[in-house]
Amino acid sequence: MKKALFIFILFAVSLGIAAQTLVYTPALKAPANDATGQMPDVVLSWYAVTGTLNLQYQLQVDTSMNFNTPLLIDVTQHLLTGFQTTNLLFNTKYYWRVRAIDGATSPWSEVWNFTVFNTVIHLKPNNDASSQESNVNLEWRDRVGSIDISGVTYFTYQADTSLGFNSPLLVQGTVAGTVFTGPMQWLRFGAKYYWRVRAGHPGDVGGWSEPWSFTVLDIVSLSSPNNNVVNQVLDVLLKWKAVGGILSYEFEIASDENFNTMVFLGETNEIQVNAEFLMFGNDYWWRVRARHQNDTTGWSDPRKFTSINTVLLKSPSNDQQNVALTPTMMWTAQTGIVEYQLQIATDIGFANIFYDVKPKAGESDIKVTRKMAYNTVYYWRMRAFSNGGALADTTNWSDPWKFTTTNPAGIDDQSAAALAIYPNPASEKAFLKITSKEAADGRCVVMDLLGKTVLEQSFTLKSGENVEELSLLNLRKGIYVVRLTINGETVNQKLIVE
Repeated sequence: MKKALFIFILFAVSLGIAAQTLVYTPALKAPANDATGQMPDVVLSWYAVTGTLNLQYQLQVDTSMNFNTPLLIDVTQHLLTGFQTTNLLFNTKYYWRVRAIDGATSPWSEVWNFTVFNTVIHLKPNNDASSQESNVNLEWRDRVGSIDISGVTYFTYQADTSLGFNSPLLVQGTVAGTVFTGPMQWLRFGAKYYWRVRAGHPGDVGGWSEPWSFTVLDIVSLSSPNNNVVNQVLDVLLKWKAVGGILSYEFEIASDENFNTMVFLGETNEIQVNAEFLMFGNDYWWRVRARHQNDTTGWSDPRKFTSINTVLLKSPSNDQQNVALTPTMMWTAQTGIVEYQLQIATDIGFANIFYDVKPKAGESDIKVTRKMAYNTVYYWRMRAFSNGGALADTTNWSDPWKFTTTNPAGIDDQSAAALAIYPNPASEKAFLKITSKEAADGRCVVMDLLGKTVLEQSFTLKSGENVEELSLLNLRKGIYVVRLTINGETVNQKLIVE
């Protein structure tokens, strides 16, 4: 009987031991052992073990592998195989382990460790960057290695002209832990700044990043007009490149390169200004600087320009032949003036004025209303007038250009377009070179000297130069008149067929 009882007790003990060994030890999963650059809210995970619905896991995390410091995290949770930490200390190595509890308790897993990151990494401006604006944004990376930054509630950033970050010019700020840029404002122009950033949460503050440096721009860059350009209109538009973080730009125009004699100066918040108070045919120098409430840049490198002192003629071109009897005179438009004066004469000295008119400012062409003589040489010139009052001024007369009017063809010539025929004389075909002032439909009629139409052809013309082919296969040898009609106006040329 005693022997049977001993066997029963031994069997029961064996069953108890067997039941305990059924609770397996969990294997750790992530982060990997000896991992670095981890977040202060790192998620610790392990592989599940087989058990009942009452299975629990006990997790311990501590800065000591003996798991006995006041910082010990000791949690037990039901079935879950992961745990998210909070507010871990920066630049600190942590040890962690897990065991399973399911009626009995498994042995602890092996102990792994990980280290929480300490500093964030700069992004831009690049180290030693130059020509930065006074409101430059400091940016840092949103990750450490390949891990996105999390568990951070704020970033503190600093910029200073002193590497010790202790000068009166220190600028600092704080942004949320999900923001990775720190705005600057009203930094000193031309100064070299050092900057750094660190992360924090309610339980700790990370280390400062390695200081990087950048230099704030000190001058404004001019855009146009280019240096030493000529023939600039009196209200020439001066433009420069925008500078961020400023209140306004100051500009100066002087009649000497040392800016002793000011012509026009002022202040604007735009990046361009039209010149005022200029005179025709003078050299001018201009420069710009920017300012905000704390500082002003140096003056830009000055540029020089020369104001126009004539009117630039365009059409009829110099020595042009076969010009219509009532041509349209064209020139390069100017601004900053009140009017032009145009003269046409039959002599280069303009003693015999044929036509004298004052086109309005803003116009760039005018049709002559007085009919000229056939096959006659004319000269034309122009000048411009600036605003009245004490600054009233007049350009020089342009160099005179000459042109020769068309030959008589028995048909009135109104010059809706410039027409040239080549080859002339021609045989099987000829080409019409038509320069039209606008896109339009054109109609060409070829007539003999008795006025009889022998050929008709229509064209669709574009603005500018057009070339059209004219077939002459059915025409006899002789002299013909080619009439081109555009918008009710005509131009005529003589054609010889041989």
